[in-house]
Amino acid sequence: MKLRPAVALDAPRLAQIEEAQPMSAHWGEKGLAGEIIHPFAQVWCAEENGEVLGFLALRLAAGFCEILNLAVCPQACRRGIGFLLLSRAFAEVRARGGQTVTLEVNVRNIPAISLYQKAGLKETGRREKFYNDTDDALIMGAEL
Repeated sequence: MKLRPAVALDAPRLAQIEEAQPMSAHWGEKGLAGEIIHPFAQVWCAEENGEVLGFLALRLAAGFCEILNLAVCPQACRRGIGFLLLSRAFAEVRARGGQTVTLEVNVRNIPAISLYQKAGLKETGRREKFYNDTDDALIMGAEL
């Protein structure tokens, strides 16, 4: 598995992966393309045999990192790709002076919550009815 920064040409594939995951952020191709070029953003791709299987998008500013989007194509789930992306992201954030990482996840997204806990994130709060005025967002974070 190779991890690399995303480039503009990756946006269509990232949008496909995101669309295949019902609990992803659903930015779409245009949103992903914009994030790839955003000055405070990092978007990482997990690639195997020339095919992108997953990605992670984060923003880092003033020592604070927020993970905004993480998705792995369904046929590649449960292979450690999400954990690999998180580990790389944390290492990059530390290398750039980041001290804190946070994210929001739907309380019904148990596989993602388990992944984030495995990576060392802990629940720090909730946003009630954050997703479509029905599901709560679990706020998770860690000091790096």
